[in-house]
Amino acid sequence: MQYEAHVHFIDDPAWAGATVDEALNAVCADENLAVVFLADRTTMQAESHALLAVTTLTREECVDDEDYEQLTEFGREFRTVPAGVHEVHANLSIGNLGFEEYAAWAHDDPERIYRSF
Repeated sequence: MQYEAHVHFIDDPAWAGATVDEALNAVCADENLAVVFLADRTTMQAESHALLAVTTLTREECVDDEDYEQLTEFGREFRTVPAGVHEVHANLSIGNLGFEEYAAWAHDDPERIYRSF
């Protein structure tokens, strides 16, 4: 079975310097969106060009505080090399893996980057 990613690319200088929360607020109407990938200043300056992956999960979507804390144990964002973007997006979209698993793998990396399988 072939997986087709449904993605939207935004390449607009008006977003330069936008915060993570500003980016999340801009996409909050899309209920099917599990993750947003941002190419920020760090992405552009780092040798790995690791993008910032940010979960769209909110506390309100969780059963309780404990559930939210478990799902965001390693934070609500992590960095991934460009080769990991499709893998992360696809697995989150089909529910094969959770954001927290990728965040944990990134956390275990010396540079805090998810490097793909």
